Amino acid sequence: MPTSGMLIRAPESEFKPLLDREKTLADVKEHLQPWLRLIRDITSYGTNLIPRCMRDSDRKLADAVILATLLRQVVSMLDGIEILLSNGAVYAAHLQMRALFEASVYIDWILEGDTERKGTYYYVHNLRRIRIGASRLQPGSPECQDFGSVVNEFNIKVADETRNLAKTKITEIDEALSQPKYAGINKEFDEQSKGKHYDPPWYAPLLPKGQRNLRTISKVVGRESVYRLLYSGASEVMHASNYGHHFEYANGKLTLRAIRLLEGFDLVLSFSLSIAIHTYRRVLGRYRPDELVLSFPRKYLENWRNEFRNMPKIQYRSDAEDTVEI
Repeated sequence: MPTSGMLIRAPESEFKPLLDREKTLADVKEHLQPWLRLIRDITSYGTNLIPRCMRDSDRKLADAVILATLLRQVVSMLDGIEILLSNGAVYAAHLQMRALFEASVYIDWILEGDTERKGTYYYVHNLRRIRIGASRLQPGSPECQDFGSVVNEFNIKVADETRNLAKTKITEIDEALSQPKYAGINKEFDEQSKGKHYDPPWYAPLLPKGQRNLRTISKVVGRESVYRLLYSGASEVMHASNYGHHFEYANGKLTLRAIRLLEGFDLVLSFSLSIAIHTYRRVLGRYRPDELVLSFPRKYLENWRNEFRNMPKIQYRSDAEDTVEI
């Protein structure tokens, strides 16, 4: 018998027609293991590719941006997609796929030409972003005044030590940005952010006015078709702008779609792996051309091609128990 007054914590049970974790995991385990092993292996390859390429790089700023930042982002998003697909969260995996594509396009564009300069713009933009965050902790600064309502609303207490560390960081960044190789770029960002409380994207000063977006970069590197096919759909998931992802309405009835459905597993997986393999090849061409010609094609043929070319086609039979009518 429980002690009088003791709170018994009972976990919430999911509403099965909307979220049936056990059933979805059972379906994944029964039908999709070969393709989950495929994405894990390609992800693992990427984790080894990063240090291999870094050893063979010139150790310049652009190399750190390409390998330690953007390629790591590609591998990280691929790992996230594997986790989500393994749990049947195909819909949510579109967000990681979108981020995967964006990092891949940036790598292509940086490697397209003027590589070190583009890497420098990326770096300066990051320094400025860190500086804005540190300035929010300095009383009397424009950034602090602009951010004050957020601090007050959540009753955030900032210790003096934190403020002092932020002040030191601002000094260090200002010294870095005053160097000749960064000063001109920093000034460009200043001019483009006039009248705003935020900077434009890191690549904006390098693109024509009115065309400073990912679509322009995708077009420059020959990937506009993939952008149009993939990115807009993934953006609908990001911004919850398509009600069709969430419910169906017919004959006066609104029917909610299950949160975890395996429909689209093949599309998310094939697009994600295609993007990753494209990026691996691009990076290998820059840093390890012999591997691109010799061992990488063999790896693809022997370990990846069969499952990659035979993606599962998933269909759900109509079943009243799998829907929620309101």
